[in-house]
This record gives sequence, structure tokens and C-alpha cells, in this order.
Amino acid sequence: MSELPGGQKVRVLLAQALFGHPQALLLDEPTNNLDLDSIHWLKNFLNQYEGVLIVISHDRHFLNGICTHIADIDYETIITYTGTYDDMVVAKTQIRSQIESQNAQREKKIDQLNEFIARFAAGTRSSQVQSRRKEVERLQVTELARSNIQRPYLKFEQKRPSGKHILEIEGLSKSYGDAKVISSFTASVIRGEKIALMGRNGSGKTTLVNALLANSPTVSESDLRKTSGYDGPFADGGKVIWGHEAAVGFFAQDHKALIEPGIRVLEWLHQWDPSASTEEIRGILGQMLFPRDDADKRTDILSGGEAARLLFCKLMLQKPNLLVLDEPTNHLDLESINALNISLQRYPGTVLLVTHDEDLIDEVATRIWHFEGTHEITDFKGAYGEYQAVLA
Repeated sequence: MSELPGGQKVRVLLAQALFGHPQALLLDEPTNNLDLDSIHWLKNFLNQYEGVLIVISHDRHFLNGICTHIADIDYETIITYTGTYDDMVVAKTQIRSQIESQNAQREKKIDQLNEFIARFAAGTRSSQVQSRRKEVERLQVTELARSNIQRPYLKFEQKRPSGKHILEIEGLSKSYGDAKVISSFTASVIRGEKIALMGRNGSGKTTLVNALLANSPTVSESDLRKTSGYDGPFADGGKVIWGHEAAVGFFAQDHKALIEPGIRVLEWLHQWDPSASTEEIRGILGQMLFPRDDADKRTDILSGGEAARLLFCKLMLQKPNLLVLDEPTNHLDLESINALNISLQRYPGTVLLVTHDEDLIDEVATRIWHFEGTHEITDFKGAYGEYQAVLA
């Protein structure tokens, strides 16, 4: 087991849990490190499973595909809603809005009653004043507990746009020994395209990302070596030509390796924009849910989720015009994934996105590079829904 990569290890542990027809399944983030094909298989299996399932997941598409009830932990309590995750969001919003509206009406009525009490308290209408005091007590506003769900605010901008042709790839190839991973891949990327890299784990997505970044204008080779642990050439043949004014922001699958250990969070972040004020950097950290004191936290004690959010802070400071994101949703909760989804849709630059999050692919991508596992890459110019229709 210790020799298996993350995705295979998860599949073995799932097989152990599913084996022997158990009457109940408790699955804690079972889609982590799984590729899309494996997630589809698991979803189909669980839909046919006749026992009780309790699952924790940050994959909205997966929850919508398997759940009949959602237990939402918020407002210092747990409320169970019937239906899918999206059904829960609608119902929760409606209930909250209804309570807020009722509270507003009660507050207005209480103000009117208090005004009457103030005017006539010392007069002859004491019985009417007393009845209104009782009504004020009866109308007390429902106290709303604060939500314990925190929502980050992500906004990717670009300092300046790139040229129209931001990236040209000509006959790119890469093998590891006798294993051919990429075979003579050619593509042209236009400014503003959002390309999802899809395929099974180990099919070559990160290999292609590294080959493209190896001679990029703003990502160092040492960073690629750190995140990949690879000391050989990133490509065996072909050309990668970056366009005019291309400025690349990189989020690696092994993202913690990009953060220098042993310095303060504020100090590490400041180096990416020395002109930014301390308050500006603290503001960006606050947007990504870092409490004020965490600016002085040492980088080597950050959790996986904190490291991911810190890298997003870096990208917001750098303002690149091309984002290369390799599995950015690992270690993120649902609110952070939703914030990332919305920010990528609104981003005016170009995106290369490696992910197994189906909603992210469906709602962000305008083009698909599908790694077939036979060292071939299908280049489909269109959205994920259109690509699925072609495959069907």
C-alpha cells in the first residue's frame, strides 16, 4: 500500500469498504484523489447500493448525483433537508429569507408600539399602554444565529492582457523510459480560452503542464523541479512558444512545495508584489479567510487548505494573464470551490485547468484537452456539455 500513488490507494480503500455487501457505508471524502472515470463508477455503484449511505464530500456534482437528504451543519445546529445539495441551498436560502422578512415586519410593528407607549405612558391610556407592552413581549424577534460557514472572496485580475496568440505548441512529445506519455501534440491557444485538461490519473496531464511551463516567462525551473520531484528533461521533442506579454500564474498539484518554509506568511506574500502595502496584503489574506494574526504565522506549519488559500492570495497579487491550475480543488471546502468556480468564469485571462471536479469543468471550460491514456490527446473546441454530446 505504501508504494501506491494517492488515487490508487483511495481505490483500494474504497474496495475494502464496499466489499462484502455492508448494510451501511460511512464515506469521508471518497472522491479525493479519484479521477473522473472513477468518480462516475462510484456514483453509479452508490445509486444501486441498497443500504444506508452517509457521505462527507466537497464535490457538488457528486452530492447532487447520489444524495436523497443533506444534513447541513450551520447556524450552530444541524438541519436535514430532503433532496440534493442544490435543493438544500434553495430551501435553506428561502427559510433564512423568510425568517429575516418576518423579523423586519416584527421590528417595524415593535417600533410602532414603542412609539405609542412612549407617547402615552404618563397619560390616561394606561390600559392601552399595558396591552401594547405585552404585545411587544410577544412579538420579540427571532434571534438569528450567525452562520459558521465562511465564504472566501476570490478575484483574479490581470495587470495587462497578453497578445492574441498566447501559446503555440508544435509536435510536443514526452516518454518516461519505454512508456510514451505524450505523442506529437500540436495546439494553438488564443487569449481568453479556458481549457480543461481531463483524463485518468497518470494519463499525462501534469506531464504536459510541466512541459509547457519549462520555458515559460514567469515560472522558474526550480519550482517545477520542487513540485514534480523530477530531474530529467520535461519534453523529449517539439516546441513550446509563448506569446507576447504572456505572464503565467501557477498552482501546482503539490502546491505546498511552492511555498518557502520558515518565514512569515506576510513576508512570503509580500515578495510577489513589493509595491503592495502591508494593509493591502492583510486585506487579501482576510478575503481568503486568514484571521489577522495568521499574517505572522510561519509558512511551514500551514495545513494543506491554508497553503492552497495562500497560493490563491499570491495569484491575486501577481495578476497574471494566464492561470495554470493543477488540481486546485484538493484541500478546498465547498464554499472555496464555489468561489474558485465563479472567479474563473469572470477572469478575463486564459486558463489551463487540471481538475476532476465535474461542475468546475462544466461551468468554466470553453475547450477540452482529453487525455485518452494511449498517449493521444483529443483537442475539442467547445464546452464540456457539447463534448459529452459528441461522445454519446
